[in-house]
Amino acid sequence: MKANLFYHRADEAWREGHLRSAFRLFLAAANAGSDDARAVVAQFYDQGIGVKASEEAALRWYRLAYRSGNALAANNLGVIWRDRGKIDRALMWFLRALELGDEDANLEIAKIYLNAKSSPEKATQYLRNACTGKFVTDGSKEEARALLRTIKVKRA
Repeated sequence: MKANLFYHRADEAWREGHLRSAFRLFLAAANAGSDDARAVVAQFYDQGIGVKASEEAALRWYRLAYRSGNALAANNLGVIWRDRGKIDRALMWFLRALELGDEDANLEIAKIYLNAKSSPEKATQYLRNACTGKFVTDGSKEEARALLRTIKVKRA
């Protein structure tokens, strides 16, 4: 109950542009047990919203959110590891995001197979999934289609 109250106050503060207050309230909600707040706290640390950016703190909070079944947290962990050049670890997190229902992760997995793993066959499979997924953003579908066209041109 307390977590929900903190979360709603935090959300209101965020909408009003009171970022420091929003962060403190989301943190209170997260510490009171709100799974959603854990993911938001991670995002605030990741992007430096209302708090000094801290990749390590973001990783910690994203992991906590992931353990509660948050697919976006798993995807964001994949992004952090990809950006650090830890491709195998990134792939693991993108696959976990996909398992939790984040169909946009298909695109990130495909890009790893296309670029770092030099496996256009595997990339094609994930790109097709990104194109046909029910819960894939339009931007991801468009990017997946463009990559599929690129693969076809290279094979021709």
